[in-house]
This record gives sequence, structure tokens and C-alpha cells, in this order.
Amino acid sequence: MKQILSIQSSVTLGFVGNRVAAPVLTAMGHRPLAVDTIALAAHPGYGSRSGGVPANDDFTEILGALSLFDALGGIDFVITGYLGTAHQASPIKETINSWRRQVSGGVYILDPVLGDSDNLYVKPQIAESLQAELLPLADIITPNRFELGFLAGCDITDLDSAIDASQTLMAMHPRLDAVISTGISREAGKSGDIGDLLITENDAPLWLPASDGGPLSPKNIPGGGDLLTAIMTGNLARGMDLVQAAGNASQMTQRIIANSEGTRDLALMEQLHLLSEQVPVD
Repeated sequence: MKQILSIQSSVTLGFVGNRVAAPVLTAMGHRPLAVDTIALAAHPGYGSRSGGVPANDDFTEILGALSLFDALGGIDFVITGYLGTAHQASPIKETINSWRRQVSGGVYILDPVLGDSDNLYVKPQIAESLQAELLPLADIITPNRFELGFLAGCDITDLDSAIDASQTLMAMHPRLDAVISTGISREAGKSGDIGDLLITENDAPLWLPASDGGPLSPKNIPGGGDLLTAIMTGNLARGMDLVQAAGNASQMTQRIIANSEGTRDLALMEQLHLLSEQVPVD
């Protein structure tokens, strides 16, 4: 069992952020430590926003308590996702730096939740603080197509442009070992032929289609990227190498999405057994 710190959003209804990470990681045999960046009644796909962001001092104190209670040394992986305010990036950065001073070989996975469908849905200040303070610390990032282009400063139209953008980011940020991007079209203009793309420093680009002619068909549901990030992290914590972990996470995510009715919410709880049934590597 590994301890995984997950700093993301939380909702009462539906499955995004920590409402995905906590049950997924638990089902996979790990212990999630969840810190919420925002607490909402439901994700924006429900059509109304109810809830809010914790006070900056409270958020900072919660993260600081991990050091106070001597908990950082027991954490193996850190995930960060949606930020509620730009101010949250600084205490997260301090926490990660303190953690790294205590844990050798720990892995920080950044899900840069910034936008989709060619638009930012966070305030520009949040995007700026994420780029300046968190992206340089990340070992792995899991952007969607829009977020990959935003971070790399280019348009992503097809597989080749996604590969170029990923390699650009890795050149810009020497600590970055891998980019796994979601919702990538193989060819420009062909929205039905999409999948996930893994780029690492030493391996050939790995294209992971959402559908290979079988029963799965690509569709977009809120929380899909959070699900892939959580499963991949859980796989790494189980001892899989990065290629295995990303490939399995892509496949399992698409399976869960395909088995979810409609496009508002993941049918997550009904399918957690798919994750608990996987045999750990170590």
C-alpha cells in the first residue's frame, strides 16, 4: 500500500477531482490523502455553481499540518489538479519542496486543469501561477489537448503537433519525464479518431486510441482526465513502469467512460471492481 497525496477539487454530486481520486486509489489498494482546493455541490456540467474555495489561510494551514504531523515522509506520490485560486500554487509548491527533501524517488504528477474546447475555464492568474510555480516541479503531466497547447504555446491539431508540443515542454522543463495528453486527434479535422498520447524522454511516442474498432467509442465526460491520472498513479504505485501504467490507465479510463450512461457523470462506483481486480505487479 502506498500513500498518495491528492490536492484537487471536491464535489458532492458527480465524480471529478478528489471524488474520483479517493475511491479509485482506495480500490487499487492505496491510501489517498485528500486536500480539497474547492468544495462544490456539483461540477459545472450540472448548470449551477454552489460552494466555494477555502480561505487562503485555512488551505495553507492544512498543507502545513502535513509537516507538523510528520506525514510528508510517508507519502510516495503527489497529484495536483484543479486550483481554486492562484494563491494556492505557492503553498502547494512549498509542500512539494518540503516533501522532496524527505522522500527520495517520490513522483509528482500535475494534472493542469485549465480549460477545454479551446478555452480557459479558470482565471488567467490561476493559469499563470500553475505555469510559474507548479509546472517546473512536475515529473509527469496529464493535460488534455487544449491544455497541452496552452502550456506549450501552440495549437494542437493532430498527433504530430501534439508530439512536438510535448517534446517542447520537456525541453523547457528538465525535470519533466513524461507527458500523457488526452483527447488528441490522430489527423486534423477527424474528431472521431482520438486517443491519448504518451511522450517520454527515452521511449518512442505511444499512441493509445480511444477506439480500435472494438466496442469502445470516444466520448467526453467530466472527470475523465482525473480518472486517467488517478489510475495511472495507482498503477505506478503498484510497481508498473510508466508505459504499462499509462497504457493500462488509458484503456481502463475509456472502458469506464464507455460504460457510463450519458455524458454528465462517470458511472464510477459501479465499475470500481474493474480496478480492484487487477493484480499488483509487486
